[in-house]
Amino acid sequence: MKYSYLIFLISFPSLFLFAQIEKDSLDLSTKNYNNKLLINNFDKQLNTYNFSTQVKYNYSFSNIFLGLKELFNSTVIKTSTKNIKDEQNLRLFGSYALSDKINLGLFLNNYLYSDDRSLAINKVSYSNSSFFVKFIPVKKFEITPFGGLSTNKQIGETNDGYYYGSEASIDNVEFDDFGMSSLLRFQNEDISPRKNTLRLISLNLNSSFEENLSNNISAYFANQRRDFYFAADETTAGEFGIANNIQSRFESNYFLEDKISFLPHNQPFSFDIQGRVAWRDIQRLTRYVSLQDLSSTAFDSKIREFKIDFLSSADYRTDNLNLSLKVAFSERDEKHTPRKIDGLNQIIYNERESNEAQKNNTSQLATVALSGMIKLSNKDQLTLSVFQRKLKYDTPSDLNFDDRDELLSIGRILYERRLNSFLKAFVNLEGSYNKIVYIFAERSSNNNVQRLIKLSSGGTIEIGKLKTGNSAEVSANYTVFDYEQLNPNFRSYSFRQFVYRDSTNYRFTKNFRLFFTGYVKLSEQGDFKWSNFSSKPLRYLDEKYAEPKLFFDYVGFSFGLGIRYFSLATFNIRNGTQKEKISDYISIGPLSEISYTISDAITFQTYGWYEFISADNANREMANFNLKLLYRF
Repeated sequence: MKYSYLIFLISFPSLFLFAQIEKDSLDLSTKNYNNKLLINNFDKQLNTYNFSTQVKYNYSFSNIFLGLKELFNSTVIKTSTKNIKDEQNLRLFGSYALSDKINLGLFLNNYLYSDDRSLAINKVSYSNSSFFVKFIPVKKFEITPFGGLSTNKQIGETNDGYYYGSEASIDNVEFDDFGMSSLLRFQNEDISPRKNTLRLISLNLNSSFEENLSNNISAYFANQRRDFYFAADETTAGEFGIANNIQSRFESNYFLEDKISFLPHNQPFSFDIQGRVAWRDIQRLTRYVSLQDLSSTAFDSKIREFKIDFLSSADYRTDNLNLSLKVAFSERDEKHTPRKIDGLNQIIYNERESNEAQKNNTSQLATVALSGMIKLSNKDQLTLSVFQRKLKYDTPSDLNFDDRDELLSIGRILYERRLNSFLKAFVNLEGSYNKIVYIFAERSSNNNVQRLIKLSSGGTIEIGKLKTGNSAEVSANYTVFDYEQLNPNFRSYSFRQFVYRDSTNYRFTKNFRLFFTGYVKLSEQGDFKWSNFSSKPLRYLDEKYAEPKLFFDYVGFSFGLGIRYFSLATFNIRNGTQKEKISDYISIGPLSEISYTISDAITFQTYGWYEFISADNANREMANFNLKLLYRF
């Protein structure tokens, strides 16, 4: 019986193709409108204003289902000129259930994009309206053909046409030891002289050989075509009598993946192993090509990519010990070729082919990560982690000298101890080693080694109404170039930094509390010699930030007033010791913060400050504000 189901599925691929793995790939599914929420957000930072809205809503009664989804984002940037960029996507969905097997419905999709900058494509709009019929022959299996009209506008060109296709899905169907999810989408938009298409198929099969061992197989294919208008150059416009040329972009993606997992019950050890083979083809075709002006036309290209991924992880977990090991390997091959055009001189084509071949590359990436948490006692805990990555990047072309090897090693040790009921402390040590080696002499002056070490310590204190967290950190970054004596533009340098952070909350009463957060950063950058480990300081930065706030809390309402202070002073260092201030930036001003939460339904938040800025003997004022409203219906 088990295999009869499988044979049936393979025998009818046009019906049982590929599932609800990516729910957003199905436009005509009610699952896209399951959540009910309203989010409004307004943010002003410096000269940038951003307003965004997200709405999801559905309503059902009797045999009728209605769904609404809208995303809107507007950005205004005020400098010497004002730039406005708007983007909106509105989707309306409605269906009527004639029976348990058949639904009728309408789907409207409207998209607008506008940018007042002088870009190649700065105004786009399209609108699709379609009628669909959803057939549900068996539970969790749907087939939905649709058809309608489409209007598409780009850079002043408007095209109307037909919009049609079909969706089919199987949503997590189980039979015997197998489970299956699959999805198919076929879509055409014929808006002559342009055409947009989508072909998408995905499949996911999972099975359990035993109670603790499972296997998951996935397959995916997507082919998409999009046609775009762009302004034709003078030669092409005169030769073909057009104002706007058309470029078609074809992209195909497909992969096969298998994952085996061993997850025993009540056992400390588990592991999984996963492999994937993936292909991707991208091709660009220009509709009208003039051979009279090759600098601006003709040379469309094609990219082919092949990739193999392997990933495995193992975990060992007990009450006092957690260990995790992850190993990954990836190999990728990318090839670029130009499109050959009838009538084009072979010498010119060979030159272009050579230029495209310089982009060809292969890479191998291997990573190993080990982490562990050891509970030494009820009061002591030790966390260890090690990460290793190796990248090998090769370019076959004799004209490309980007071939390189990269090695990155990261290690960390964190010790935490609860000293008593109100004090917890930690000590953290971490470091990294990153080496980049270019294979050919033409780029070898970029060879460098970067070493980073960081030591931090701190803790948290909770005594009655006081809760505070403090930490201090020192770090040093040493970047050394192998051949700096051959190129004066590459000089080894050091960057050292001290950071102190504080976060304190003190509750006076049930309704009033004081919250403070701030930090001090002192940084020094200079020339460095690894041979004798000596540094010559050249630049010094003094950065301070403080934000004390007094809050009034009542039920789900919180209102805070405070002061925001930020300063950054930059110094040049002469003779290794003498500091000379070159810039000074100070910002201070009042701030307010409001949040209001009513159960899980409504969240309202505002955060803003008005700052008086003094920078290099120039004064100015600026308002910053953020507002967010979340309503869950």
